Amino acid sequence: MGIEMVIGLVFGVSLIWAGYIVRTKQAFAFLAGFRETWEPVNKERLGNRVGILIIIIGIIAIFTSIFTIWFGTTVGKISGVLAIIDVILIIIVIGLDQIGY
Repeated sequence: MGIEMVIGLVFGVSLIWAGYIVRTKQAFAFLAGFRETWEPVNKERLGNRVGILIIIIGIIAIFTSIFTIWFGTTVGKISGVLAIIDVILIIIVIGLDQIGY
């Protein structure tokens, strides 16, 4: 087990933990700009959606650290694209919450 794999696993598990906290306790302190520029309309729905998306980013980090051993840097490129798509989805979910969906 290389140091890269350990870092990926620790980072992935911490993101899964943060997603769980956001999903269950609606603690949005992890999100940039919270309480400065926006306030959630429906905390339960937003917490559930954002929590699931943060958990997905954690799972992507764990799989990236594991599959890099066999497939090399190609996995990093693919997981980078997936992480960017996930961040865009988080921004969309926050926007949908602000308009009331």
